[in-house]
Formats: sequence, C-alpha cells, structure tokens
Amino acid sequence: MGTSIKAPGILHRYTSHLVAFEHSQDGLAPNNSLLFVGGLNEGFLTIPYAQDLAAALAPYNYSLIEVLLSSAFSGWGHSSISQDVEELDKCVEYFQSLRPSGKVVLMGNSTGCQDVLGYLSFEGSRPKVDGGILQAPVSDREAIEMIYPAEDYQRYNEMAQQWVKDGKGDHVLPNDVSLSILGARVTANRWLSLASPGPDHAGEDDLFSSDLGYGRFQSTFGVAGKRGAALMILYSANDSFVPKSVDKHALVARMERAFVDAGGQLGKGSGILPGASHTIREVGEVRDDFLERVRNFVQSLDKEPQNRTQNTR
Repeated sequence: MGTSIKAPGILHRYTSHLVAFEHSQDGLAPNNSLLFVGGLNEGFLTIPYAQDLAAALAPYNYSLIEVLLSSAFSGWGHSSISQDVEELDKCVEYFQSLRPSGKVVLMGNSTGCQDVLGYLSFEGSRPKVDGGILQAPVSDREAIEMIYPAEDYQRYNEMAQQWVKDGKGDHVLPNDVSLSILGARVTANRWLSLASPGPDHAGEDDLFSSDLGYGRFQSTFGVAGKRGAALMILYSANDSFVPKSVDKHALVARMERAFVDAGGQLGKGSGILPGASHTIREVGEVRDDFLERVRNFVQSLDKEPQNRTQNTR
C-alpha cells in the first residue's frame, strides 16, 4: 500500500546528475548541515524518522539533508563504497561552498554507515567534516549469512569469485542470487564486497562484522580517530539484521576503543539504543532517546574550532 508524504524542502543539484533534498522548517534557515545517507534500497523519505529528525535539528541551527547517491534505491547492486565516498565528497564540497561558515556532519543508516566510515578513513584527500554518526552499523556479511542457506551462500560466493577471475566482475549475477531476496540486481564485485567470503573477509563493505580482529578496526575506526572528526555510534538493541549470537555491547566497545585510542573524540551518547529496531520505526520514548542523542552530539560540535583542512592518509 502506497502512502503520500508532504515534505517541504529544497532540492540541491550538487553535481550535474546527483541531487540532495534539504528539509525545510518554517521560519528557520540553519547554517549547519547534517548529510544523511540511507542503506540498501533506501532513498528520499524512506527512513521512518527522517522528518522527526529534521524537526529536531532545526532549532539547533542544523538542516537535515538527504543525499541521493548513484547507489540509492536499487543502484547499490552495481556501485561500491569507494564510488559512494567520491560522490559524497562532491556533496560535502557543495554544501561547504554554499555555507562556508557552517559545520557539516555525516550520518549513515545501515550500509550508509559504510559510506560515512569510508569517508572518514579511506585513503585519499577530501574535505574535512566536523562529525560522523553511524546509526545501525551492522555487518552485511553476517546479515547475508542469516538470510541465505549455507549451501547457497557458498555457491554464490564461488560463482562471483569465478566471474571476477574471468574478468566479469562488473557483470550482473543471475536474478536468483539477489533480486528476489535483496531487492536489486548485483554485480559479482558488489556481491563479494558485501558477502566478503573467508578466510580473509576482505570485502570493502566488511567494516562492522563481529569476528573482525582489533587490527581491522584500527585500520578504519583508528584512522578516522586520527583525522579529527567527532564520532557517535548508535547501535540498535533490537536490530533484526544482527545475529542473536553477537554481543552488541562488546562489539560497539571495540569499535569505540579503536577510535578513541587513536585520539578520536567520541560523542557522549555513543552506544546501544535500547528498544530500537534497524531503522528506529518505534515512536515515543525510543525515538525520543535517539533524537536527543543526535541533538546533543551536534550541539557539542559548536564548542570545537572550525577547520577545513583536507583528510589525508
């Protein structure tokens, strides 16, 4: 059943073919920007809390801006985190040019968290941002292992690996691999990035799996910690895409430790969100808790000096 959503705002064209939607609030013209990236199959206004978050941020001089990347909706199947980061770079540059005195915070939901952490930690130079928020930074590999029978998971991994060896990494795998279950046609390269088969689990998307060693977190969260942007992790206690065997508190603590040990500034609200689902569909106390943590995080950034130097590795 479809629904109608009324959402006043401004559509920004930050490249010739990519746009971002800025939620508008009556009588307010915020100078700071929170750039939001959704997860797989998400796009404008598909996240349940988007309008509540926009309303919560506006009195604190922040606009919520939903960024449309090439990977939005079903486009993720033939995209990559590296491509997302390059496009996010252009969006950050656009809004920093539009509001040179304003702050920029990146926020991701689910696979959008890979984009945010990739922006903060991947090799290369890009405009510095003031903070990053990871909402539901779950492992796509562990989620896929929950969804697919073990024999299918192994067979699809082997198929994708063979296609890459044959120079067909950008070819789309058969529909039964992903379309009916994951909602998009997926290339061999993107499948391997998400499914990240062992023994090395080297997929570019594999940033949050519970079995990754501390050294892997140092190479991502640790690098981000050295680059100066503040960080907050918001891990949903009732996330259905996380195996029940995962100790969420221990996992988040390891991520946070890798970031803080490298000198990173961790938001006070970072941690587990009690009662929350993957996209925080809950209203009332659960969502209010989430909104309060985000508000407090962006407010804390006002105490930090502005610096537009480039991220480097």
